[in-house]
Amino acid sequence: MIVIVSLSCMMMVPNFHRSAVARTLWNEKTMTNNSRSTAVTHGHSLRRSERRASAVDAFIDLVLEHGNVPSPDEVAKRASISIASMYRYFETLDELRNDAIIRVTERFPELVFIPKIGTGDRKQRITTFAKVRVALHEKLHPLQLLNRKNSQGSSITTKQLDSARLVLSDQIRVHFDLELRALNPADRDDAVATISVLTSVESWEQFRQTMNRTAGQTCRAWSSGIDRLLPISKEEKE
Repeated sequence: MIVIVSLSCMMMVPNFHRSAVARTLWNEKTMTNNSRSTAVTHGHSLRRSERRASAVDAFIDLVLEHGNVPSPDEVAKRASISIASMYRYFETLDELRNDAIIRVTERFPELVFIPKIGTGDRKQRITTFAKVRVALHEKLHPLQLLNRKNSQGSSITTKQLDSARLVLSDQIRVHFDLELRALNPADRDDAVATISVLTSVESWEQFRQTMNRTAGQTCRAWSSGIDRLLPISKEEKE
């Protein structure tokens, strides 16, 4: 009925207007089709993005559960996607690992970021920092250690890990700014680097697995070490 009415209307319109009416009807039809096409494309892209994200989450969960690299079949099964989709979404296993490094920050912000960073007295800040770092490694060490092992053959993974380390180092600068500002630039960088290494996942592995220290003992040792490394600020002396 719509088409018949539209054509009838065109017959009643002067010749010089008919082409304009035809163009309008064509444009409206084209816009409708384009909108439908865009919606379908967006929906497909969204579903693809969601499936890809579910594969990354599946990879993370499997590594945290078992401590080793899961096979593509295992990841696909956990993510409820086909193995064919896995190979469409990720060209290589390195690509999946690299996405996992980025995804960790989104999934575990309470482990990556220090709550109320830079607030509290000296003892409170040291204790909070040590607890957050221990909690980070307690939960994520299988993935962290696996990524470090695999970074030897991947420049992209190495770059991402270095970037993650720098983010954690920057947190040290902010959290202990009150003490660090009392040092000259060289000593300040040395202190930050030393605290970074002391509270790294490699250090955690030494404390927890090699030395067989508990999480509480590790936290206590790190807190003591940080306290010795940091100078006492003028404000704290007063």
